[in-house]
Amino acid sequence: MKHIKMFAGLMLSAVAALCMSVPAFASDYSFTTDAPQDYYKSTSYEDVYGSQYNYGGRNVVDYQVPELEYGVQSTTMTGVMERTMLPGLQQTVATGGGGYGVAGGGPITVLTEATGTGGSGSTSTTTPTTPTLPTTPSYQQPAYTSVEGMAYKDGSIGTVKIPSLKINMKVWEGETDASMKKGLGHYSSTSAWDGNVAMCGHNRGSKYVIGSIKDLEQGDTITYTTIYGTRTYQVTTVKVISNTDWSYLQSTADNRITLTTCLADHPESRVLVQAVEKK
Repeated sequence: MKHIKMFAGLMLSAVAALCMSVPAFASDYSFTTDAPQDYYKSTSYEDVYGSQYNYGGRNVVDYQVPELEYGVQSTTMTGVMERTMLPGLQQTVATGGGGYGVAGGGPITVLTEATGTGGSGSTSTTTPTTPTLPTTPSYQQPAYTSVEGMAYKDGSIGTVKIPSLKINMKVWEGETDASMKKGLGHYSSTSAWDGNVAMCGHNRGSKYVIGSIKDLEQGDTITYTTIYGTRTYQVTTVKVISNTDWSYLQSTADNRITLTTCLADHPESRVLVQAVEKK
C-alpha cells in the first residue's frame, strides 16, 4: 500500500512537470476598423499626377489653370486680355454686310479733357460716338491669258513695236536663248495677253537686241499685237534692277507689258521697262 501511494505521487509529479514544460498558445483574433489605412496620402509628384516630374520643362500641374467666366476680370495675368469686357469693342460675326463679316456691337467711349478753368481740378468726360467700320478694300482678280492657241504659223505668239527706238520684233514662247535669237522671249510664267505680259531680249551680240530700252522715257509708247488684237502701252518705269529681282513679273489686274534685258558690263544687273495700257 505504501508503495502504491509513492507511485501515485511520483506520477502526479511527472504529469505536473510535463504540463509546465508545454507552451501556451493564444487564440487568433481579427480586428476591423472604419479608419483609412493610409492616414497620410502620398505627396509624391508621380503618385499625385500620374507622371514623373519634368525638370526644366512643363508639367501636368502647369496646365491646371482654372477657367475664367467670360466677362470676369482676373486678379492675375492669366486670361486678362482675352476675358476682360472692353467697352465698345465687342463684335459679333455677321452673315452678311459689314466689312469682312464683322459688325459693330456698341458705341465707342472716347475720353476728352474738359475745357473749363481746369488746373488740378480738370476732369474727363465721355463722349459716345458712332463706330465707323473701315472701308472694305476693293479686290481685283489678277488677269491671265494662257499661251495655248496663240501661235501663228511661224510659231511666234505676237509682235512688239517700239516706235521711238525703231524696234519691231516677233515674240517667241519661253525665256530661252533660242527664243531671243529670233526676237523676244516670253516669260512662260506670265500671261500672254491680259494682265502683265513679260518678255526678255539680248542687249548686244545678237541679230535681235533691245539694249536701247534703257533710253526710253515715261510716256513713250509700245504696241503688242497678237491673234486677239493690238494694245498700246505707255512707259511708266525705266530702271536698273538686280538680276535676282523677279517682283516685276507678278500678275496684275491691269494690262501692262514688262521688258527686261542685260546691262552692258554689269552681269549682276538688268534693265527693266514697264508700260501700262494706254486708255
